[in-house]
Amino acid sequence: MPAGLQDQAMRWRRGAVALAIMAAVVATHASTFAKASVDRQAPPLTGPAFFVRSLDNPRERRESRADILDTQVLPGSIVKAVALVAALEDGVIRADSNHLCRRTVTVDGQRFVCAHPDLKRALSPAEALAYSCNDFFVALAPRLSRDTLNRTRLATGLAPIAAGTPLAPAIVGLAGPRTSPRALVDVMARLVGAGKDQPVPMSVTTRAVLLEGLRGAAEYGTASALKAGGVSALAKTGSILMPSGTALGLVVALTPADRPTHGMVVAAPGGAGVDAAAIAADVLSQRPPAPQPPSTSALPPIRLGRTVASGATRVETIPVDDYIAQVLAGEGQPRAGDAAQQALAITARTFAMANRNRHRREGFDLCDTTHCQVVRTATATTTRAAQATSGRLLLSQGQPAFVFYSASCGGRTESASEVWRGAIDYAGEASQHDDADDNEPAWESDVRVQDIERALRVAGLRGDRLRDIRVVARNQSNRVSRVRVEGFAPPEISGHEFRMAVGRVAGFQALKSTAFDVTRTGSGYHFRGRGFGHGVGLCVIGAGTRASRGATAGDILRFYYPGLTVGAGSSATVTTAAAPVAPVAPDATDIALALPGNEERDRGTLLSLIRKSRDEVVTATGAIPPARLRVTVHPTVDSFGRATGQPWWVSGATEGAAIDLLPLTTLKQQGQLARTVRHEIAHALLDGALSKRPMWVREGAAAYFASPPASRPSGARVTCPSDAELLRPVSAGAQREAYSRAEACFAREIARGQRWDQVR
Repeated sequence: MPAGLQDQAMRWRRGAVALAIMAAVVATHASTFAKASVDRQAPPLTGPAFFVRSLDNPRERRESRADILDTQVLPGSIVKAVALVAALEDGVIRADSNHLCRRTVTVDGQRFVCAHPDLKRALSPAEALAYSCNDFFVALAPRLSRDTLNRTRLATGLAPIAAGTPLAPAIVGLAGPRTSPRALVDVMARLVGAGKDQPVPMSVTTRAVLLEGLRGAAEYGTASALKAGGVSALAKTGSILMPSGTALGLVVALTPADRPTHGMVVAAPGGAGVDAAAIAADVLSQRPPAPQPPSTSALPPIRLGRTVASGATRVETIPVDDYIAQVLAGEGQPRAGDAAQQALAITARTFAMANRNRHRREGFDLCDTTHCQVVRTATATTTRAAQATSGRLLLSQGQPAFVFYSASCGGRTESASEVWRGAIDYAGEASQHDDADDNEPAWESDVRVQDIERALRVAGLRGDRLRDIRVVARNQSNRVSRVRVEGFAPPEISGHEFRMAVGRVAGFQALKSTAFDVTRTGSGYHFRGRGFGHGVGLCVIGAGTRASRGATAGDILRFYYPGLTVGAGSSATVTTAAAPVAPVAPDATDIALALPGNEERDRGTLLSLIRKSRDEVVTATGAIPPARLRVTVHPTVDSFGRATGQPWWVSGATEGAAIDLLPLTTLKQQGQLARTVRHEIAHALLDGALSKRPMWVREGAAAYFASPPASRPSGARVTCPSDAELLRPVSAGAQREAYSRAEACFAREIARGQRWDQVR
C-alpha cells in the first residue's frame, strides 16, 4: 500500500491544488452559505477530487472530480473506525486494552505490514486507530463476530461483508463491498454522531475511544498535517487502488473537532492518505485567494521523436500547433472542408495532450508513427485548421479526454472498451450508426495461410499448422470480437489482436478493420469487410462528409463525442504530461511498494527480492542506488499497459527510480518474477549513468546484470540492435530477439575489458 509522496512533488501539488479549490472549499467551511454561491457551477478542475458539505444542510456543498468521487472503490483504512466501534461494543477489546504491534503479520495466507512509527511500546485502541495500525486491526478477525461488524456497517450506511469474504482484509478495507469516496463523509458523520442522520448506536465509553482515535489521527497520526496546518478536525486516512490500478489516497475530515459542522473528503490520485490529508490541511487552513484572471498560458510544446532513415530517433521540440498541422497532413483528408479539418485538429490535439508521456522512457513525448500519430509536411490547409483551433481540447471533468479516431468506421462507430479492455467509454459514446460513412465501398483481400501462420507466431501464439479460422463472436457494432484459430494455442484471440497480428506481417491493407467476414480459399483466406481502422471516435471520412453537408466543427464533435465538451487547454490543464509522482513511506524507508490488495500477502517476499537485487547490482557495478525506489505492482495487465504505454508482452517498465510491474501472479505463471525484478532494478540503478548511450547499451546492461554471474553470456559476434528495434518492436518475438542481441553486444564489450559505464 503506498504511504506518501515525494516532499518536493507534494509541495508543488499542495500549492497548486490549494489555489485551485480554495474559494469553493473555504466557502463551505463558513457557518452559512449564500444560495447563489451554492448554485453557481464551479469551473472544471484537475488533479485531486474533493467533496465538502455542511453536516446540517446536505444542499450546501462543493465538489470537484465527480468521476473519482462516484467511482466504486474499496474504502481502505477509513473503515478501521467502523471495526473499532464493533470490537468495543462486542467486548472483544476494552478502552484500556493494549497491543504491541508486530510490524508484519500473516493472516489466512495474506501478509499485512505496518508503516507507522515503531513506538517500542504497546498501543491503546485509540492510538491504533490514529496510527492506522494494520496489525492491531487484523488481530481482531479471529475474535470479532461478523454479525456484529455487519450491524455496525449497516448503521453507517456501508453494505455488509459477505460470508465468503475473509474477515481480516475486510476489516482494514482491502476486501468486501465497495463504496464511493463521496459516501465516506456520511459514513464518518453517522459514526461520530454529527449532522442530521441517525447516529450509530454505541456506549459512551466506545464513543470516547472513537473520538480520541480520530482526533489523534488529525493531531499526531496519519492525518497530522491537519494539526500542523492549524485545523481542528476528526479524521481518518486510507490508501487504496482504483479499478484502473491507480493509487488513490483518501482522507475524511469532520471539522471542527469539538462540534463538527462540516465534512470533507479529499481523494488524491497517485498518492496516499497522508497526501490527501496534506491537501485538506492546505485548503482548510487558508483563506480564499483573490480572484485571478483566466490563464492564458499556452500548451507546452511537443517533444516529437522523429524516425530518421537510419532507424534512429531524432528528438525535435516543436510548438503544439505546428505539430497538429503535421498530424492533419498525415492522418486527415487533404480535400476535406474546414469544419472537418478543425474537428480533427481538436481531436488530434486532445490525443496528444492526454498521451504525451507515452514515450517518456525514450526521452520524448510522442512518436511520428501509427503508434502515436502519423506526421507529414504541413500544408496551408492543415496549418490554417491548427491555428483556427489553437489551444482547444475535448475535455472530461476539465482534463483532456482519452479520445481516438480512425479513417473510416464503415457506417457504424465502435466503443473504446470493445477494442481495448478497460478503456474509458464516455457518456453517449456507445456504438452508433454513422450515415455519413455509409457509402464507402467494401474492401476485399486474400492472405496466404503461411503469412497468417507467421503472424500468429510473431504475436506469441504457438502452433505449426493453421487448420481453420472461424469468427466465434461479434459485438454490438457487428465487428469481430473473438476469432478461433484452429491449430494454435491459445485457440482464440480477440478480433483486434488478430487484425494487428496479420497487419504487422501482411500489411494493414490486408485486414483494414475487424468488421469482416472470412472464407477459406485454395491458398489461404479471403476477407471482406467495411471500414478502415478501429472505428472508435471520430471517423475522418465521415467528418469530411458531414462538413460537405454544412456541419460545423462543433456539430461534428458533438456527434462523435457527445459526452465531452470543447474548452481551452493550458499548461495547468495538461496534468497527464507530468511524470508519475512516486509514493514514499512516511518513515523514510528505502522502498515504497504499492501492491493490489489481493497480493499484499507477498509484500515481505517482494521487498526482500527487491533489496537483494539492488544490493547485488550495487556490488557488481559500484553504482550508487537511489535513496528510495518506488515499485508499483499493477492489478491487471491492462492497467499496467495504460500506465506505462507498453505492449502486452512487456513485464516491467522503469522511469528513474520508479518501477512498474505486471501482476505478481502473472509474473509467477511466466516464471519471470525474479528476473523481471532484477532487470528493472538494474535499469533504476544504471540508466542515469548510461542516459546518453544507444538503447542497446542500456538494455544490454540491464539484461546482463539481471542474470546470475554464472549464467551471464561471454559475448558473441552479433549486430547490435537499433533504437527502433528496441523501442518499437513489431512483436514479442522481435523484441526478445533484439534484447538478446543487446545483451550479447554488452557482454562482448565487458569481455574485452570495458567497465560497464564505459561501454558505448
